[in-house]
Amino acid sequence: MRRKTVAIKVHQEQLTVYAPHFVKEADIKKWLNSQAQWITKQLNKQQSQVDTRQYPLKTHQVKLFSEPLTVIFEQGKLTQWHFSSEFQMVTLTISGRVKKHHNAYQNLLEAFLHKQLESYVEMRVGHYCQLMDESLPEQITIRQYKRRWGSCNSRRELTFNIMLAAAPQWVIDYVIVHELAHLRFLNHSSHFWQYVNNYYPDYNKATKWLK
Repeated sequence: MRRKTVAIKVHQEQLTVYAPHFVKEADIKKWLNSQAQWITKQLNKQQSQVDTRQYPLKTHQVKLFSEPLTVIFEQGKLTQWHFSSEFQMVTLTISGRVKKHHNAYQNLLEAFLHKQLESYVEMRVGHYCQLMDESLPEQITIRQYKRRWGSCNSRRELTFNIMLAAAPQWVIDYVIVHELAHLRFLNHSSHFWQYVNNYYPDYNKATKWLK
């Protein structure tokens, strides 16, 4: 279908103009001038958005507890990972018999990040439970969420988002305190936030980082 109106699109900091063939260039420029404020607003918005996604197969690097971690991809007899904390490097080795290398490396990397986060969370949960005079939760699980960093239910089961593996440890500590506070307050009442504040006074700073 042929276009009957003039339209603009701002995507990836690029401006594209769509117009019918009969519209004069001078009229298009005049119309663009009238939309200058909206265009500037959209460009500024896109420039301020930081791409927080990680592309290990492309960049050979991910974030572990906010620190850059070099990722080495190799093939060998066994599928396994080896972590060198001294050199901030993880080597992912997959068997030469594996066909879908991309998926295998991705799964192995997630297994590594899962283990690192799980170990840290379990350690800090123990620390904060002692500090908050709280008994240990029944279960701690690491999984992937799209819209939450953690969860707590009435069965005293805590779950944390694997994406936290890329966050600073002080931010992870806030999420831990937040979920432990739900063991006493399964809501976000003023009493809940006061309880969080007692053990993590900088929670506003942490929530701002997570947003």
